Amino acid sequence: MRGGSRRLMRRACALDRFQTMTDLKTNSGTVANSSRHIEWSVRDSVGVLMLNRPEKRNAMSSHMYDLFNEGMRAHQSDPDVKAILIAANGSAFCAGGDLNMIDNAKRGVISADNLDLEFCQSGWVTKPIVCAVVGACVGEGVAIVLASDLVICGASARFCMPEVGFGILPVDIPLLAGRRLNPAYMLEALLTGDWKDSTWADKVGLVNEVAPDDEVWDKSFALARKIATAPSDAAALVKSLIYDARTPGDITAIRTNGAAARAKIQEEQRR
Repeated sequence: MRGGSRRLMRRACALDRFQTMTDLKTNSGTVANSSRHIEWSVRDSVGVLMLNRPEKRNAMSSHMYDLFNEGMRAHQSDPDVKAILIAANGSAFCAGGDLNMIDNAKRGVISADNLDLEFCQSGWVTKPIVCAVVGACVGEGVAIVLASDLVICGASARFCMPEVGFGILPVDIPLLAGRRLNPAYMLEALLTGDWKDSTWADKVGLVNEVAPDDEVWDKSFALARKIATAPSDAAALVKSLIYDARTPGDITAIRTNGAAARAKIQEEQRR
């Protein structure tokens, strides 16, 4: 077997192991929801939220936005949940927004106001959030990563933010990136839409650790479980202080203005 084929086989096996582990972990403990495309459950004081649309590379449909927000609200309000872990089934973490949904939003068939990840709003989720990323992470997937507090990605992880090239204003990504990353790195990624690998993500601080794909779930869950042992009030306060120190002004108000600008651009595109 040639070297390239061996590498592909190793990666396929790693992804299979990752999916098996996520299936087992998500379905153990208390399962609060078992939807087709978003699942959430609680295990060892960790609230797990799983993107589960692998046949579409976990592209976000409008219904998935609703379910994602519902799952995050459930974990935030559950006193038994001390930390949250976001992960995904399949070979991709998230392929961004579903193309049919985006087209409908641009044509005004559905409102862009409904395509909103509530936890991207600063301070809305006080519990620490860990994110496990394997494979492609595009557009809205990057927003999920940026809105998380700690991120472990697999060596196969690749990141892309193509919205600007399609005339779409990605409000959440620039605002969230501003609180943790050097603006030059994110400007390059946003303005060019180029793919960035896991080495780049580690270098610029988008992720905390790069691990072999088949170790991402175990490492991420262990990290979330360790964080869950800390007193929840102290963890929430530390999280708030860190982000308050990095975020000038009221990010919610800035985000509202950004959403208005996005709506204006979409209105002009429909003319």
